[in-house]
Amino acid sequence: MNRERLEQISALLEEVVEGNTALVSDVRGMGAELSALRGDLDAGAGFRARQDLCRELVGPLGAIEAMVDRADLGDTAVVAGHLRGLAATLRGVMTRMGAEPVPVVPGADRFDPAVHRCVEVVAPADSPFPAAPPHTVVRVVEDGYTLDRRQILPVQVAIQAATTRRQPD
Repeated sequence: MNRERLEQISALLEEVVEGNTALVSDVRGMGAELSALRGDLDAGAGFRARQDLCRELVGPLGAIEAMVDRADLGDTAVVAGHLRGLAATLRGVMTRMGAEPVPVVPGADRFDPAVHRCVEVVAPADSPFPAAPPHTVVRVVEDGYTLDRRQILPVQVAIQAATTRRQPD
């Protein structure tokens, strides 16, 4: 009787192993299908994002081309007006795409490497904020931007240098 019972248990174990093997195979296949589907979705979303950006840039591109074709480039006031309008248009495009400028207060904000990229160190004598402590942002060189609250470009800044100490004579 023990032998019969062992054979029954052995047969049941074989069925369980076969079932688990088939289940593992099915799960692996579903994982591969899911990965392919995720790739298709990512590609579609990427295309739509690029398509939206291109559509947004058509207007500013046309404005640049019209300015070059029709504007009197010798008149600096006219050129400056066109450039200001173009800058406003491009800022509008970025806003519609969800990008926001990173706020910076020169003379008050301390340099933060997570938000800023230092591109210049300014001596206090040459600084617009000579009394600012060292490592204070004294000028924004180029705006930085966030997208969905994540930084996409750091703010490029000039920071206040530490005052140099005179060497004893």
